[in-house]
Amino acid sequence: MTFRLLYGLDAATGANTRSYLPIERGSRLVALVVGVIVATSCGTPQPTGTSPIAPSVDLCADTQPPVPAGSTNGKLVATINQGRILMAIETAGAGTIALAYIDAGGLHVVPMAHDGTLAHPAWAPDGTIVFDSERAGGRHLFRIATDGSGLTQITREAGSAEQDVSFSPDGGRIAYAHYSCVEERDFGIQVAAADGSNPVALNQPFPLHSVAGEGDAAFSPDGKSVAFVRSVDDSHGAVWVVPAAGGEARRLTSDDLGAAYPRWSPDGKQILFAARWSAGVEDRALWVVPSTGGELRRLFKHGATPWELEGDWSPDGSQILFTVYSPEWDHNELRLAASDGTHERTLWVGIQSTAETPHWGP
Repeated sequence: MTFRLLYGLDAATGANTRSYLPIERGSRLVALVVGVIVATSCGTPQPTGTSPIAPSVDLCADTQPPVPAGSTNGKLVATINQGRILMAIETAGAGTIALAYIDAGGLHVVPMAHDGTLAHPAWAPDGTIVFDSERAGGRHLFRIATDGSGLTQITREAGSAEQDVSFSPDGGRIAYAHYSCVEERDFGIQVAAADGSNPVALNQPFPLHSVAGEGDAAFSPDGKSVAFVRSVDDSHGAVWVVPAAGGEARRLTSDDLGAAYPRWSPDGKQILFAARWSAGVEDRALWVVPSTGGELRRLFKHGATPWELEGDWSPDGSQILFTVYSPEWDHNELRLAASDGTHERTLWVGIQSTAETPHWGP
């Protein structure tokens, strides 16, 4: 689950408003009209083996014309000593304004034309970046180098969408969420070759008009399994693990948590994830669960705020990177901590902007 900070005006009072809303699989922000937020559904994925019919009007089509990329609207306030942290930076109205990464040398923006629909960037093992976007109609996967060269479309099935990509450690396969832009149907997590060919569904597709679905795919460090979230509605879902070659999926958490964004520890023993609920109360926090199943552990002891939304492990597993947001803020922050939740510090602070779906690669 991705969260997007939305700005507007209260229609009754005229006061400025802002809300940090979950952007569920199959939905997208289409317009801000006189401060009123309007959204439409792109549908939910469709089953493997059933080719969606191309719509006369593509419900997922990009409606934002390319414009020169703007500033990153944020400030780096600390440094890292290992790897590279990839993120999409978003602002109200413009969507994603920058594809950027942080390394020991500072913050770097990937030079490319503005694409407000760009989302879920991930490092490929070869050092390139793969993201999903509506730039070509539907929502599909694209690859680009950090210097902005070599932009290539990976998936292109008409009337469908692919997002939340994750690479196998050898770079030969990708796992991703797949759904329809023509009708409300979710096809579930798929695995394909890195060039998008030979896609195979790991689980059964969902019935037409079902509110259930799957997303947030994440390959295990040994490439043998894929963690993912299976949602039962728009706010409840669990972390599951399925063999990457296909087979029976295993549940790791209950649906009551409203799980999102599972990420494997580098040794493959634990899975970090975000949860929306605790004991039936909204309490957005990061948790860790053994990858073989077992007792859950809450990572931080924050109060009701700030919310902890998306996290990832450092390449050596010694640290955690995560985004935080509080309802009274007009931005979010990237923070770092030791893997046991201690020694928390701020890395990046948005300026009326948010860092989304950070990925800490080597």
